[in-house]
Amino acid sequence: MSDMDFMGLTAEVEYIPIDVSKIPYMFSIKLDDRTYTITLKYNDIGGFFTMDLAIMATGEVLCYGEPVRYGRPMFRAVEDEQYPIPVIIPYCLTGEEDTVTFENFGSSVQLYLYERRTE
Repeated sequence: MSDMDFMGLTAEVEYIPIDVSKIPYMFSIKLDDRTYTITLKYNDIGGFFTMDLAIMATGEVLCYGEPVRYGRPMFRAVEDEQYPIPVIIPYCLTGEEDTVTFENFGSSVQLYLYERRTE
């Protein structure tokens, strides 16, 4: 996806594009069968990014202030059948990064989407 300024509503994406130059900002994205609003912020004191997750149609906040940690799945608190979102993991495919920073977030470190396994 070449246009990082606009995040369109798409059913299938490999990763969620992030533009750190716009932080704090909010965007909507369709994940599976529901559209969510994600708010991306930066915590200056702690030196880390956070994300809020809400249902776009109702504005109901499912998760507030979730830290963006490298290699760790996002929004584990809302992993249930009511909100079947894909697994979102901040990750670098080349293995050259091990943290999420202003310099690498949205470029070498992306929010990759993985299908949630149901057993």
